[in-house]
Amino acid sequence: MTSSGRRLTVRSGKAPLGTSLAGDALESDQGKRLLGKVRGKGAKTEGAGTAWIWVEDHSGLFHFPTPFADMTLAAKTDALADLLGPVLKEYTHVAGIVVSNAAHRRLPLPPDEDAPRRAGQGFQRGLPLDRVRETIVIPRKILLPEQTSLIARVCDAESASLNWALAKLGVPGGVSSLLSAPPDPRPAPLWTP
Repeated sequence: MTSSGRRLTVRSGKAPLGTSLAGDALESDQGKRLLGKVRGKGAKTEGAGTAWIWVEDHSGLFHFPTPFADMTLAAKTDALADLLGPVLKEYTHVAGIVVSNAAHRRLPLPPDEDAPRRAGQGFQRGLPLDRVRETIVIPRKILLPEQTSLIARVCDAESASLNWALAKLGVPGGVSSLLSAPPDPRPAPLWTP
């Protein structure tokens, strides 16, 4: 309950017919929040020599219905390059910034997508079960090709990495072999002696 006497109750499942949301619209500058997080990591790594900053975004920047979330992967890559470019100038020890997120998606998952751009690279990968990860890599203008290539290879291979690791451990069939079948929706027959 808020100080204004408003209450929000969330229940799982489909909303009953006629359900609506009412109240004041709230706005938030998630770009400012992301910049604060990246700058904080930049300050913490200043004495460490060359550093890469990786931010796993859980703020909703990629998911809530916003102009950014509706952009193509290439446009998101360009937008983050514009937003984060000044941070790379501010923290000269930072070799690059990676912003990533994973979201639940209905099956089938969208196809893998790459968005190589002038100032960075975007990756979209379906992950085992029902997740999609978008990862955007923004390297420093003076490229460190070996480091940037390693980050790109990690992002590119992420969707297959769990199955690869399970195969190395001797688990045939990968992730799907570890899942149980969904329960049978039919009622179990009664047992009589």
